[in-house]
Amino acid sequence: MIVPYPLTNQTYALKLREILLSEYNLYELTDLNGVKVFDNATVSNCIPFVKKEQNTEARVIITKIDGEKIIFSHYRDYDNMVQSKKRLWNLSNEQQKSSCSEFVLGDLCYISTGMVLNADEQTARGQFKKDDLISSTQDSVHCRKYVEAKDIEPYRVKRYRWLEWDTERCPNCLRRPTFRELYECEKLMVNRLGRIQVYLDNNEGLLHSDSIYAVVLWDRLKGVDNKSITSSIKRYCRFSREEMETFSLKVNSKYLLAILNSSMANNLLEEQRGGDYHIYPEHLRQIPIPIPADEVQNQVASMIDELLTAINAGESDRRNSLQTEIDQKIEALYHRK
Repeated sequence: MIVPYPLTNQTYALKLREILLSEYNLYELTDLNGVKVFDNATVSNCIPFVKKEQNTEARVIITKIDGEKIIFSHYRDYDNMVQSKKRLWNLSNEQQKSSCSEFVLGDLCYISTGMVLNADEQTARGQFKKDDLISSTQDSVHCRKYVEAKDIEPYRVKRYRWLEWDTERCPNCLRRPTFRELYECEKLMVNRLGRIQVYLDNNEGLLHSDSIYAVVLWDRLKGVDNKSITSSIKRYCRFSREEMETFSLKVNSKYLLAILNSSMANNLLEEQRGGDYHIYPEHLRQIPIPIPADEVQNQVASMIDELLTAINAGESDRRNSLQTEIDQKIEALYHRK
């Protein structure tokens, strides 16, 4: 059966992956990642071949498309194919990139979708729309800086607008207001579609829509208690909140900014996304984060400061050169012994 490629790596298919390998015979899997099978679909596909019996060899034939034919690529033992707590399937002919990291981003940061700016359907149905709340100029009502994913790129905001704030309808009557403290602290802002692009809101207090994820070091939210945080910890976290607050003290925000804007992070995301155009919170949570000594993190942070200076000065060659240096530095950290 031809199915979306995320069968191999998304949380919603975890139980199905477990059942296919433990109770049935997944004897062949055609990897169509990156192949445009359906004109109107943005998600890549795969074709699992399954028999109603157990696989005594515990291995699967990985096939691929070559022109109009499906051909043999390699064998993959179940033990090598199944990886991480989420039981992801790695279909490549190699082991996943080695990494010295014992932490993933979700161990260090709380990750939340931004505000949904439509009127709440239960309490304010039809009273206003998203565009009613946004202005291109600041005034006494539209008093907070606001951005969407289309307004950001790596390291910078291209456009600010102004959001109505602290009125009867915003944020109290929003469909998804999130919680105020999320916007008052330092946070990394990550887009939801395409190649990852990250901006560091260094205590600017930027408001943003659900087209952006807020990634906040756990220590920055110390003392903030609500249902959103409690539910997130219960559903996604392997450590206690107190442990994660302590872990988060080990990392520099600019160091995380460098990682998330690096080519390494994009490669790691592609392994999880499997051709999907979307970036989901679970993708971000599972990005491994090496934590080197403070001296190394400070070096990376200094490189980021140089990069920001080059961006602000419009020095594109210098910017590209520094980004290459940062990419090399980050990749070396992931492969150090």
